This record gives sequence, structure tokens and C-alpha cells, in this order.
Amino acid sequence: MTAPTATDPVPATARTGSWRPGVLVVLVTAVLVGALVRGLLLESYHVPTAGYTPTLEPGDRVLVLKTDHHVDAGELGLVDVDGGLRLVPSTDLAGTGSDVVGTVLWRFWPLDRMGSVSTLPVAP
Repeated sequence: MTAPTATDPVPATARTGSWRPGVLVVLVTAVLVGALVRGLLLESYHVPTAGYTPTLEPGDRVLVLKTDHHVDAGELGLVDVDGGLRLVPSTDLAGTGSDVVGTVLWRFWPLDRMGSVSTLPVAP
């Protein structure tokens, strides 16, 4: 009789090593992509005052599209005024030559008023 052949307790296809380097690469990539999106494409803006009621109320948070530097009628623009950012309706931007940072796209906070933002009155 012959003895059974010895088998390897760990299959050759099993992973060896730690999973941490893979997680680290994913985390670093996610942080870099997030920074690029916020710096070049979209940014959130907090409405500090009641100067925009009834369109926006204090505490609202909006998304600003930073690639669109032209504000059309009925839109709000985020404008750089003396080093500070301000929301300005399209009617107030006419002929000022202000530095438009981006266009307000979407209100995402508070959740009960989430949606697009427009300064034009809504027809019934």
C-alpha cells in the first residue's frame, strides 16, 4: 500500500498579504477626486443671511456649478466681491462686470425644500 500524497493546506489561488494597501489606494484616490470636483466643478455654498428670501432662506445650502461663469435670466450667480463670495440675482449683475464664480444649480438643504433654484416667479 502506498501512503496518500501530502496536500498543501493553503490552495495556490489564495491571496497572500494584507488588504490594507488596497484600501489605502482607494481612500487616497477618493480624497483626490473629491478635491478636484470641489475645486473645479461643484461646490456647496451656505446662505448666511435673509437677503434672498423668498428664493433662499438663511441656513439653506446650494450647489454652485463653477464651470458656468454666465448667469442667465432668473438664475442666481455666486460672485466674488472684494475677496468675499455673495449670491447675486441675474438682474443685479447686468453691466456690473463682476467676477462670476459660478451659477447656483440646486438647493440640497433643508430636505423639505430640496430642488432647483430660480429667481423668476412660478406661474400657477
